Amino acid sequence: MKRMIAALLICGLLTFMLSACSSNSAPQGQDPSKVTIELVTDPEPVPTKQKVKITAQVTGLVKEEGAKVQFDIRRGSNGLPELLTAEPDGKGGYSTEKTFDRDGKYTIYIHLYQGELHITKKKQFDVS
Repeated sequence: MKRMIAALLICGLLTFMLSACSSNSAPQGQDPSKVTIELVTDPEPVPTKQKVKITAQVTGLVKEEGAKVQFDIRRGSNGLPELLTAEPDGKGGYSTEKTFDRDGKYTIYIHLYQGELHITKKKQFDVS
């Protein structure tokens, strides 16, 4: 009888622990496939040695509250990343400024964080 009670107690504890680990990682009601991110640069095309405004226009979020955007900028195929944090404009845009010292092909990984939700988009552009 004591073994049966102990076994039931252990099963109940395991069920509780497993259900706690399987919580939904996205904000409630958020479908990550509905989120789109458009990269906009001003000026375009991107010139060297001139300040450029980089904006990620985010649509499809259920709510913008708590969202954070970072730009991971790399020159060439194996360049070291430069991580820049963007400031929200309150209308779905997240912007920062950067001066590109050298021309070439650049890759930007746009990281969108909201709670435990993390979406990454990859965009490429030329600087000349």
